[in-house]
Amino acid sequence: MDFGQMMKDHLSNYKVKKLAITRPEKWRGGHLDYHYILPANKRELNLLDNYRQETHQYINDNAVKLHQYFHHLNSSQAVCFNFFYPLIAENQLPLLLKVLHLKDEEISEWSFEKMLGEGERTNFDFYLKLKSGKEVLFEIKYTEDGFGKVMDDLRYQKQYKNVYQEMLADKIRSGIDVYAVLLKNYQLLRNIAYVKEDGTRIVVFICPKNNTKLLKEFNHVIDHVVDPRIHPNILMLTWESMLGEVTNHLKLDPKMSGKLIEHYREFEDKYFPN
Repeated sequence: MDFGQMMKDHLSNYKVKKLAITRPEKWRGGHLDYHYILPANKRELNLLDNYRQETHQYINDNAVKLHQYFHHLNSSQAVCFNFFYPLIAENQLPLLLKVLHLKDEEISEWSFEKMLGEGERTNFDFYLKLKSGKEVLFEIKYTEDGFGKVMDDLRYQKQYKNVYQEMLADKIRSGIDVYAVLLKNYQLLRNIAYVKEDGTRIVVFICPKNNTKLLKEFNHVIDHVVDPRIHPNILMLTWESMLGEVTNHLKLDPKMSGKLIEHYREFEDKYFPN
């Protein structure tokens, strides 16, 4: 059984035991029932309970567009909110700078669902701007079995000519057909296109350590497609390592709220059970 199916089975049990919802739901109007899907009108239950009210209030106040399938318990957007927003609520977001080894930096701006670019815009799940001017762009994954590819058609030919040909010109190894490799690795290279070689903009991908499909795809692109000059500005972190480092820092702070530590214990129970 692959990672995605294992987590869907686990989240199906979580839905019954933790949320006390036993009714399965259908996906895309199909005939099959899925237990890991919440009723659409109860999608806020995908936010962990310790910070559910604060996170839901932020989403409403800022008119954040939730994904169509946010009510699926394996929603990567929900993972993103459940991990990052409690740090914001408790003024602990600077812990991310320690995890990312960004010394002598301070956060000046943060946002979810950050749109960058002109014309053909790209959405990043989470975003930090630092007082130095450096930007950190986060791409969040959970049970997805790939980063996404596209088929050649006029739309993508135009996008390449008008946008990505220039953005990727100095980011792909020599001798490679940039358009062809973009089609095969569309989401990865769209995100990597925003990297800046001088280190003023880095992209951080986060996925589970056991989602080997995502890790294999990422490593192939880094090892065989992307120019090594920009490798230092492209990071792949696992959720487990992020969670471990954040919780270790929290436990070392005697003034830290027990609520936040308990939250990340619940985060682990929900998304990364032993």
